[in-house]
Amino acid sequence: MNDFNNAVGMNANTDVGLRNFMLGTYRYMAMAMAVTATVAYFGGQAIQTNPNLLGILRNPILVIGFIIAIPLLFGAVGRKLPTMSKGGVVAFLVIFAAFMGVFMSAISAFVSGMVIAKIFFMTVAMFAGLSLFGYTTERNLSTFVKYAAIAFGAYILINVAGMFFPALRPTGPLDVIINVVALGAIARITAWETQMLKRVYYGSVGNPAMLDKLAPYGAASLLLAFINMFQILMSLFGRE
Repeated sequence: MNDFNNAVGMNANTDVGLRNFMLGTYRYMAMAMAVTATVAYFGGQAIQTNPNLLGILRNPILVIGFIIAIPLLFGAVGRKLPTMSKGGVVAFLVIFAAFMGVFMSAISAFVSGMVIAKIFFMTVAMFAGLSLFGYTTERNLSTFVKYAAIAFGAYILINVAGMFFPALRPTGPLDVIINVVALGAIARITAWETQMLKRVYYGSVGNPAMLDKLAPYGAASLLLAFINMFQILMSLFGRE
């Protein structure tokens, strides 16, 4: 009987710890979103004052470099996570959020605040639902995530190709189909990332110092998924 009570107590403590870890991750994500929004707002103001800045942000070479840098940066930080300080990981999150804000500046410069707010709340609702699903489901979401990653990678390649060769840029129904497929891909990736955060927690539950660093690192990954989702929804529904 005592063994049973001890087991129940351990499970309860683990559940509380997981909930606190996830809440901490979402708090870091909210902070990072605020950084992104602030940088995007002031960046948009700067573009309105000096429209030449837009050409720099939309330079295909710069965009490709940024796309390549993202997985390399996440990989480098992930490998060094055990030896990094918590402050270093939080600094990575803030700097990453600021860079994302720079590339979001074009939206805030030319899209009305009403439309941005509409798409933002759509994204929040979709993200919250997917994250809740990833948190609660017992199904292994890793099975098809590689196909989602391939589909989303193809979406990025199509957009980059359209920057170099405008004639190749999808229009009309084809553009809608491509964005819908990309939205489905990032939806699956988002749910999977939430599930992976649970697994990461259980794998590090005996290492509080590591968990303190995994929360901001996981927040950076979720922020990237949120911004990708926002941009796709903006393409689909961002018309006045």
